Amino acid sequence: MDGDPNTAPWWAAGGAFALWAVREIWGVIASRKKDRTETDANIDLLNQLREGLASMGERLKAMEDGHSQLRGRLEEEINLRMRAQEEAHRLRLRVQTLESAMRSVGAVIPPEALQ
Repeated sequence: MDGDPNTAPWWAAGGAFALWAVREIWGVIASRKKDRTETDANIDLLNQLREGLASMGERLKAMEDGHSQLRGRLEEEINLRMRAQEEAHRLRLRVQTLESAMRSVGAVIPPEALQ
């Protein structure tokens, strides 16, 4: 070893460089695997979200159909009640007219029959 004792031999510098290069390459490979794993996980997540949205769309459609059926039944019930109220009003007017006609000819209508 006839080199300068204050400097490292060439093979030590080459070994240190080789060790550094191996470490850097290994880091790139490991991060590539990590990135690939994250990318695959993101793709799986997006596929699951798409499937979830599709099922939500189906549920939303079913809810809208149920809502429109309910709305139709409520509208029908409202119309039937309105007709029943109109009929009851016409019957009350007819009863009042008949009672008035009976009173005009002298008939006495007992109070309990007025209810």
